[in-house]
Amino acid sequence: MTIFGYIGPGGGLAISVSLVALLMALVGAVLVFVTWPLSSLIALLRGRRLRFRYGFRKAVVLGLDGLDPKITRRLIDAGKLPHMARLAESGTFEELETTWPAITPSAWPSFMTGNDASRHNIYDFITRDPKTYLPCLSSFDIVEPRRRIRIGRRTIPLGRPRARMLRKGTPFWRALGRSGASVTVLRVPITFPPEPFRGRLLSGMCVPDLLGSQGVSTLFTTADGVTPEGDCRVVRLRFASAVAHADIHGPPHPWRKDAGPLTRRLTIRFTRRDVLRITVGDERFQLKAGQQSGWVSVTFRAGLLTVRGQAMFRLVSTQPYVNLYMTAVQITPERPAMKISHPGIYADYLAKRIGPYGTLGLLEDTASLNDGLVDEQAFLDQARVLYQERKAMFFRALDNKADDLTVCVFDTPDRVQHMFWRYAEPDHPARPKDHNGHFDDTLERLYIEMDNLVGESMRRLPRRAMLLVISDHGFTSFRRGVDLNAWLHRHGYLHLQTPHTTSGPWLEHVDWSRTRAYALGLTGIYVNLRGREAQGIVEKGEELESLLAELRSGLEALCDDGVADPDGSPRPAVRRVCVVRDEMDGPYRFEGPDLLIGYEAGYRCSWRCAKGEVTDEIFADNVRAWSGDHCVDPALVPGVLLTNARLAAANPRLMDIAPTMLDLFGVEPEAPMQGRSLLRPVTGGDPQPTAQRPARSPVQPREAVAREGEAR
Repeated sequence: MTIFGYIGPGGGLAISVSLVALLMALVGAVLVFVTWPLSSLIALLRGRRLRFRYGFRKAVVLGLDGLDPKITRRLIDAGKLPHMARLAESGTFEELETTWPAITPSAWPSFMTGNDASRHNIYDFITRDPKTYLPCLSSFDIVEPRRRIRIGRRTIPLGRPRARMLRKGTPFWRALGRSGASVTVLRVPITFPPEPFRGRLLSGMCVPDLLGSQGVSTLFTTADGVTPEGDCRVVRLRFASAVAHADIHGPPHPWRKDAGPLTRRLTIRFTRRDVLRITVGDERFQLKAGQQSGWVSVTFRAGLLTVRGQAMFRLVSTQPYVNLYMTAVQITPERPAMKISHPGIYADYLAKRIGPYGTLGLLEDTASLNDGLVDEQAFLDQARVLYQERKAMFFRALDNKADDLTVCVFDTPDRVQHMFWRYAEPDHPARPKDHNGHFDDTLERLYIEMDNLVGESMRRLPRRAMLLVISDHGFTSFRRGVDLNAWLHRHGYLHLQTPHTTSGPWLEHVDWSRTRAYALGLTGIYVNLRGREAQGIVEKGEELESLLAELRSGLEALCDDGVADPDGSPRPAVRRVCVVRDEMDGPYRFEGPDLLIGYEAGYRCSWRCAKGEVTDEIFADNVRAWSGDHCVDPALVPGVLLTNARLAAANPRLMDIAPTMLDLFGVEPEAPMQGRSLLRPVTGGDPQPTAQRPARSPVQPREAVAREGEAR
């Protein structure tokens, strides 16, 4: 079992439908289509309870996941980011304090709720089931239909599985919607399943593919012995008379558990030496070596039932082996197999306006590049197509003059930096030895493209519109992996069953009767606590406190003997350890890892440790394409805040954006927030800011608006 794209994509949701569910979905879609204009009219007649403040009448939040302030500042100073430079000059450019832990699925919920992980309960992509110690997604789970009927060998569910949101807290746009604001939210991470509110939302990170995983691609190949480390499916091709056939795997059979997955036939035919004609159902297209298709319809049938999906193909090579790559089969935005937007018809509406687009939460296929199934150019080509799709839907929303707030997150900066950081460091262990310098400027070109996006967004803004360009965290190098489980094992905190000295994934062979602590996921360590874990042995109280202090002290002293500092001493690997129950005060501070590990730059939890393996090496070079990261001490990877307003408060934090947006529109939060409005000067009674810089005068939008007009 595997879980997510950063560790290895995996299961979580099997698309299961019935004729009853299909009928209910059809009726629901019709009702939404009919009632959407009516509900909008009713909301309008109820009146808007907005009190616009600070001279603004509209707000746009442009999220650039992973944009780093150090790189941004360097390129601004070099004159290569003119639009961001203009924003910084007329408004504000600050480092934006990120969250503990500094990881996307935890950071963006802090952005939307104004609270830390102990209040929204997302610490990582995955958590563990304390009853089984097995991994599960942190953001949502599946509630199966309670009632089924059996007809012969068929078991027909009376309904469809329901995805249940596990993130706690209230997104700020819900309060805005209730106050009459017109709001559009596009692809913000951890918004699946979509929660109802008075507005429009297209879900982002954690939307599954049609198989229920977080993204399983397929390589159809004539080569033998292709064994990727990730979850990519490899299908062996055998050509006869220049033709080969294969099956595309779809979701499990909806009625027969013993029938295996639904399949769709794929036919591949050579037309010339380097050209293939590919047939998938009624779809036919040709690809040359190195060429990528658009979205191709992939449908699966079970009797009268049709499940619609879509995928992209790329012909990687024809010589010496045929290698045909297919993305994960995704939920189609037109007539989606499950709800991926609110209202449900919104995904279909967008597709009709801008054309087909990717719906998977983790769209860019980092796993296939990590495993060498596609090359760097293929990854960049795919990322470029997905970026253009996101731009189209974002600009469509910006052009809707009736919107009071538009929020859109672009994943491109994060994914490209993860995979191409090695080309920015000549001595990075993951940099190819025979590299010719072709990708050395990839990160710079990425930032220039993001600057162009900012510039085009500014040109589309009406007067008196506030623009916030933010990132959830910055970036640093990932050169060495740290196996926390190996460290715990070596120091007697984790024990394996005899005669094992190492373990497989997901904490296999761990002796829970003697294990006091273990690691799973990217962010921290769990205590095997009695009364919480099924086989917990650590008692609450003095024993727990002593263990946490001991682990913290040992980890903060952890040094890498394989890398020396300039003075010849071993390099420290851990900068700081956060004891969650001591440093956070939310109701969910006991649900996630007990210790969050703040690594030094260059280090991160190792790939195998993230999957719950116990190896015999604490440190190892990271030689995968995934060579940049941010799962380090949050102080090392702040995000970016660029806005056309001069803010009043100093030391902004990601969790301050939600109360800032509510304050801008004069709306009270629906639930308590740890963040504070950046539009108000910090008072002496506010304990949150570090106050290293003097607070500014209240927000001043006019200068920014004037310069914006001059730029036009």
